[in-house]
Amino acid sequence: MSILASCEFFLLVDFSGIVGLVLLNSSTGRYYKIPYPPSYRSGTEYYGMYLDDANNDYKVVRIQNVITNMEVMVYSLRTNKWRLIERTVEKCYAWCSVVIGHLLHIVFALTYTKSKRRIGCFDMLAEKWTTDVPMPEINVNKSIKLGVLDGLLCIITVDSTWVMKEYGVKDSWFILMNIPYDDIYYDIWEWPNITPIAFRKGSQDEVLLCSRYRNSKLEYIWYNVREKKATKATLNGVLPNTTYYGYICKGSLVDFPGGRNMKLHHPKQAEETTTSS
Repeated sequence: MSILASCEFFLLVDFSGIVGLVLLNSSTGRYYKIPYPPSYRSGTEYYGMYLDDANNDYKVVRIQNVITNMEVMVYSLRTNKWRLIERTVEKCYAWCSVVIGHLLHIVFALTYTKSKRRIGCFDMLAEKWTTDVPMPEINVNKSIKLGVLDGLLCIITVDSTWVMKEYGVKDSWFILMNIPYDDIYYDIWEWPNITPIAFRKGSQDEVLLCSRYRNSKLEYIWYNVREKKATKATLNGVLPNTTYYGYICKGSLVDFPGGRNMKLHHPKQAEETTTSS
């Protein structure tokens, strides 16, 4: 199972080999199965999902990167079809992505060694690329990944987390926290293995982080940015040493028309039952 994207109350989940690609309401367990996008070539895929209020439609964007080619496709829940938006020739490597509102952000680099990095921005409502998001002054040799914290764009490096206080303004980047290298494990490639999830309710000092360790297990911790202290977090429904990342998703009883109920009896089995819409 892979969570590919989220939007408001719903998740885009790939239950490969079980149910397939679905739009899922995690609160009710109801889902709507959608077709896989046609493959252009094998390559890195990034997904975004958004609500098109003007057309009362949910849409999914897939951007596929194959080093020298870029393909953008959009799926519409109303038509239940994928359509090609553009296919361009551009030599680059895609690294990671996040969605803020209707904007899908992807880190691109000219070469595999991370040179000439930029944050590309695809406007999912307008269905076109827009202005790149300016980056802070970060050592070019440091690996980075993107995150979202309290609706703000983040850049996570091997030892620090940057937050863009005012979207699109380069000078508004600030370092939220510097975590000592030995406090949280990083792999041999120095890939940043922490992901900020959310601030503790009523506090801007404590951040919930997801951290990966040597055994590939994940642990959730509270990190106090003022005191620079980390403590293990106990989350309801999350087992210790889990292998699943956390995602923020609002609860809702609203479902897709014609959806189905999902009942998982075993990690490798799923039962599907059609219900009235």
